[in-house]
Amino acid sequence: YIQLRGSQPSQGIWVPFNEQTEQTILEDFKRLWATNFLDDLSIEVEDYTFTKAVVGKLVTYHMEERERVKVVSYEGSKKLDRTKIDEKLREEGIQLRLDSFLDSGTVRRVESVLREMMAEQGYQAAEVSHAITPVAGGPKLVNVTFNVAEGPKVKIRDVEWLGNEDIGDGTLTRKMKENKPRGLLGFITGGGTYKEAGLEEDFARVVEHYRNKGYIAARVGQPEVKVLENTADGDTRWIQLRIPVTEGERYRVDEFTFQGNKVVASDALRPLFKVKKGQYYSEKNIRKGMEKARELYGAGGYMEFTGYPDLRPEGMDPATGEVPESLVAEARNPNPTVDVVMQIQEGEQYLVNRITFVGNSTTRDNVIRREMRLLEGHIFNTEALKYSVRRLNQLGYFTPLEGEDDIQVEKTPGVDNNVDVTLKLE
Repeated sequence: YIQLRGSQPSQGIWVPFNEQTEQTILEDFKRLWATNFLDDLSIEVEDYTFTKAVVGKLVTYHMEERERVKVVSYEGSKKLDRTKIDEKLREEGIQLRLDSFLDSGTVRRVESVLREMMAEQGYQAAEVSHAITPVAGGPKLVNVTFNVAEGPKVKIRDVEWLGNEDIGDGTLTRKMKENKPRGLLGFITGGGTYKEAGLEEDFARVVEHYRNKGYIAARVGQPEVKVLENTADGDTRWIQLRIPVTEGERYRVDEFTFQGNKVVASDALRPLFKVKKGQYYSEKNIRKGMEKARELYGAGGYMEFTGYPDLRPEGMDPATGEVPESLVAEARNPNPTVDVVMQIQEGEQYLVNRITFVGNSTTRDNVIRREMRLLEGHIFNTEALKYSVRRLNQLGYFTPLEGEDDIQVEKTPGVDNNVDVTLKLE
């Protein structure tokens, strides 16, 4: 990292000390400090006299290396498994390896991960700290110890919903997955543990249920966590969740139309959606319809097909997009309606450029290809690919093909509207 070079009087090589030299020293400082190897750095320049009274400069780089990690340990809780901690740190891209330089930012991130892991198990009040201990006789080596104080495990005794009128507390509570009260059979079914990180997912399920029933503006507010009691041994803290809900009005479908579709006519798309005028709006029916439409377009090579429902409640100003207050206030129209416009993005049609098999060391390519219903040079039919994968899995020759790691579809470099398909066989 140091670019400055010194004179070599014995060989008659002299390096002048001038403005360019000073600039090199400054750049050396920046390069060294950017390595993150050092805790402290300074560069000292002092007068120096060579033999034969030649006047020069002595440049000294004063460096203090950062401490290196010798051992990392976790103490105080048996709820955290070392293997799971390492897996979680890898997922988060956090590295605290042995013999790596100690970094305070990394230590704080590890503490944050440990708190999250404890919270997932219901220990919301867990406290995490760390201690750094020098290794005796070691060259700036330290042991890093993370101490976890569990605190009480937080459990849900009761969930109270506020503001719901049309859908009962029991129904809404049953839609919760991560945070639900411990029932009479809790010793068998589990449940009851408070998981704050799972609230967003739980509330999404509640909102989804409302939208499937026609309440297109339903929303869940910020919950209140009310502490009921701590057990005598201090191991458990019982709480009540008080969750506010805004239901809004229940909407029936008025007009159901499509926009943006050119390849497939609206009359061909409409039967895929179980949406009828006069029935209550249901997000579930829209979602199932979109799955069928995706299969239809995929069979025609339109693998980038997407779409979404554009909801237009009655009374909305089409110029401003403003929704009437009645959408979230008490019902003013006993039978409010909503127009549903399916916004379609069809994308481009793709062809198959090349189909490649990887990992078939004992099974010939032609044996595999005769099971394929996807052909090179033809339309990229996503349904034919699914069917081909199903046939290959039924052969019993290979580990089942699953997911994007085994089935890769990539756009062909330099060729428009073509894809290469790679199947990784084992």
